[in-house]
Amino acid sequence: MINESVQIEQKKRYDKDYFLMYKDDPKRMIMYKSELAHIESFIPGGKILDIGCGIGHFLSQFSEEKWERYGVDVSELAIEAARSRGIKVNDFDKAYDYPPAYFDVIVFRGSLQLIPDPFAIINKSIELLKSGGMMVFLSTPNSNSPYYRRFKTLPILTPHANFLIPSDLMMRDLLQNYGLKILDIRFPYWGGPYAKPLRDYFYYFLSFFGVKKKFPFKKSSMQIYAQKP
Repeated sequence: MINESVQIEQKKRYDKDYFLMYKDDPKRMIMYKSELAHIESFIPGGKILDIGCGIGHFLSQFSEEKWERYGVDVSELAIEAARSRGIKVNDFDKAYDYPPAYFDVIVFRGSLQLIPDPFAIINKSIELLKSGGMMVFLSTPNSNSPYYRRFKTLPILTPHANFLIPSDLMMRDLLQNYGLKILDIRFPYWGGPYAKPLRDYFYYFLSFFGVKKKFPFKKSSMQIYAQKP
């Protein structure tokens, strides 16, 4: 679905250095476990596809006894790393070669904004999702947030790599217009491992005096759980 020149640039961008940020981050692991628990509160097992699976850290948290784990990624380095963790990943030119209604859960974790053709991929994902299956967006930037409205960016954005910066309002309309039922929309800041509210609100206040800092903030990241009828 991606034209060849864009695909080549993406393969260059998502190299060994890019994936180093995922190594040995205890806060990220806390988020993974929380997200896994919430997914399993809806669907306790089955076939799961992670679009933009990277090196497979997130899917590795899903029990092989309960889940058949599949991934999609444009990076050959990531594909090989994910496969070494027992995750089934097609070569990218056949990334979505699965039968219709094959998956119980399809996840976009921190990847939607990085996909050159996000609407086509969401539409394809709906085709691959079983009736009653769930589409999940995790660690997804929210442009309808105080931080984005103030700074026109978000700390979780990868510079120069974004094709779409969605909002909670956009995603609600988009998914409902595609025929999905919204089950839950969350903004995982309060009580999360990255939040330090006193510090974060102080930095937000200082920004009005020209002080520039990156910091977590409420509603900057969202989780969306939607079901196919």
